[in-house]
Amino acid sequence: QQQQQQQPSEEELPPLVVIVPETSIYRRVARVHTTPDDSFMEIGCDYGITVDKIHTSLEGAGDVPKVWPVEEKEEDGGDVDDEGSLCKRKEGEDDNKVSCLGVDRSKESIDIANERYPKCKFALVNVLEPTEMSSLRTLCEQSLVHSAPSIICIDVNGNREIDGVLKCVEMVMNEMWKRQPRMIIVKSRFLYWELKKTL
Repeated sequence: QQQQQQQPSEEELPPLVVIVPETSIYRRVARVHTTPDDSFMEIGCDYGITVDKIHTSLEGAGDVPKVWPVEEKEEDGGDVDDEGSLCKRKEGEDDNKVSCLGVDRSKESIDIANERYPKCKFALVNVLEPTEMSSLRTLCEQSLVHSAPSIICIDVNGNREIDGVLKCVEMVMNEMWKRQPRMIIVKSRFLYWELKKTL
């Protein structure tokens, strides 16, 4: 008998990792792939510009239907509008939670980000420290709408040595999030060109 191979569910799949060389591409990829159903986190947010751009993009998207609502006929002939398919915060979700979070190891950067963008949340965290990484997971559980980021952007200085960038990606991928991120977007010119050489 032939055994059928089961396809892994979305939760079982590892996140898609996208490496980009420049800030403009990094922000565009993040904006295109972050939907109203996502929670977004940026590691190395600096003054919070990318986090705010994603927040603004999500606000502008509003209640975008994932599947266009169709009118169904009830048994008595009346129309039923399918409101349930809209991507909006579910009733009872904590209004104190945010959809976008930025973290950085620079106190000055976080202070500026908090002042400039009060609708987003920013925190002082150095993800390369193992104890701070688990504190970050707890912060996400307390602060993010879905208790874990589904999109994670990493910009730990785009020209940082490859080893530091890879260590950050590894720590993010090995963390025990409440739900696995579906995409990790990394801005690193050096890593991008090293990978390009191998193709």
